[in-house]
Formats: sequence, C-alpha cells, structure tokens
Amino acid sequence: MTFVKIDIDKLIDSKIISQKKHFRYKLDNLTREYQELYHKTKFVNETLGFENKEIIIPITRNKKTNEYSFYGDPIEIFSDKIISFENYEKIKNQIDKLKGSKLFKFEIKDDKKIIDSKFSLVEKVINEIYIDLSQSAELIKSNFSSNLRNEINKNYDNTVYEVVDKNNYKAEEIFEMMKFHIKISRRQTRSNESWKINERMLLDDLGFLTRIKFNNKIVSYSFFFHDKFTCNYLSSVGERDYYKKIRNMHHKSLWMAINHAKKNNCNYFFIGPITLYSKNEITEKEKNIERFKSKFKGINSKFVILSDLPDYNFYKNLLCIK
Repeated sequence: MTFVKIDIDKLIDSKIISQKKHFRYKLDNLTREYQELYHKTKFVNETLGFENKEIIIPITRNKKTNEYSFYGDPIEIFSDKIISFENYEKIKNQIDKLKGSKLFKFEIKDDKKIIDSKFSLVEKVINEIYIDLSQSAELIKSNFSSNLRNEINKNYDNTVYEVVDKNNYKAEEIFEMMKFHIKISRRQTRSNESWKINERMLLDDLGFLTRIKFNNKIVSYSFFFHDKFTCNYLSSVGERDYYKKIRNMHHKSLWMAINHAKKNNCNYFFIGPITLYSKNEITEKEKNIERFKSKFKGINSKFVILSDLPDYNFYKNLLCIK
C-alpha cells in the first residue's frame, strides 16, 4: 500500500474522521482561515493517506517556519483499526521525509502508564473535557461540581446575561469585543481580520457570543464557534474589577453557551483541556483557567503529545486504544 496526497476538503467525508468530536470542527473552512490569521502565516496542505483511506494523516506545513502540524495543532494519525507493524514503519518513514519540527497527538486510555513511563518523547498529557449535549440540561448540570452548580443558579442585581447569535447580532459588534479585549489586555493580541472571521462565523450561524452587562455596562464577552457536531469555547474576556460583584461571570457564560449549543443541535460542547503532565512548567494563570474548566465535568478524552513518533512497541502497548 502506497501513500497518496489527500485534499483537506475531502476529509469530512472520511468515516474515520467525520465522527471525531475533537477534530472534525478543525476542518471547517472558516476555522482554517481563522488559524492562518491567528498564526500569521499560510498553511500548505501535506495531508497523507493510504490509497484505500484505511489510514489518514492530516498535515499542513507552516510556510513561514516550515513546521508541520494541522493548522497549528499536533499531527494525528487516524485509523479505524490497530495499525500493523508494517504500516506503522511506512508511516514513520514517510513522516521522516518531512524535514521540520513536529508534534504528534494520540488518544490514550491510561494516562498514569504514560506518565510513569518517563518516556523522553512525552511533552504533555492532557484531558479534554466534552459535554454530551444529547443529555438533558438537568443531567448535564448534575455532573458539574457542587460549587459550579451553585454559581450557575445565582443571579446578581443589575446584571443581565445574554446570548448574541445571527438573529440579534448588530453589525460589527464583534469589534466591540475586540476593543474590550485590547482594553483589558492592554495590547492587541490578534489582527482585525481574525475578528472579522469571527463575525462571519456568527453570521453563518456557526458562532455566537455571550455578553454580560452590569448597570447596562458590558463587563464580559465570550465567543463560541461550532459546526453541527462540536461547539468550541474560542475566546473570552472579562473586566476583573467586577469579578467580586458578579462571581459567576464566566460560569454563567459557559452554561448559557452549553444550552445554546444544545438548542442548535450540536452533539458535543468542548470545555477545554486540563494538563495532567507537562514537561514544561505551565503558568499560574493557565493553572487557574484549568481549575475553572475542571468544574465542568463531562466526557474525559485523554491524549498524549509527543515530540516524535515512538517505536512500534510503545504505540502498540500504550497508544493503541482500539
């Protein structure tokens, strides 16, 4: 079996990719355009697969740095069954021909074994939290931490919580969020064009905002992108001076977003990753964000990030979950 180049636009038709809640939304055209603007580069398609599409490896090359990824995310290998030694060696040989730095992402079951292995290629082990939106709102909420449930149920005086979608969106409001973000961050972290992509997502019914007002003043915005499968928490900003007055500012934003995604018939809601192990120290700010996200308990999908493809024994014994 030989490798062939695969068009990214055809990947959504692949059965081994189309039902992957953590990956499918990355194939959306607007998401890919957003990633290019976010990373300030163009990505060249280098996606590989066997002729029979039994194994598919979505890959792009960063034109600026020549790094290999999938639009900035680690490379994944998709197969509907255990990869044989012969095919795994073919993959390694093909990947070795790509001369540039790469990271690889594999779904795992036993994070403890991976961490205890002290394998030098392990960069990170993460737990991605997803909410199953086929469940009732009551059941979804019952799985959350008790502290989170209490915060969601609170309402504060003079505070209004709103969802903004294509039906009530006012032209260029996304730039109000951008200005607010610049004010809080004290710098512009991404281009106007990337915010314009967020607006296009919203107008195409692929995105929405949550907005919180206190005494008719906007104190928080969050933006969410979704295809018809997974809703993704993309960005958020809040005025810290109001955190003590509105203690559930981000809790309520996420809860509103979960319910809105459910009404839009999404299958899953991606809360975000929690670090179980990292070779590099993560900041206190990152830890605090992860502590917040960990209160939203749902489906745990665990992954390991590797700096290179391991040998076949490591793949077969620790990475293979079929």
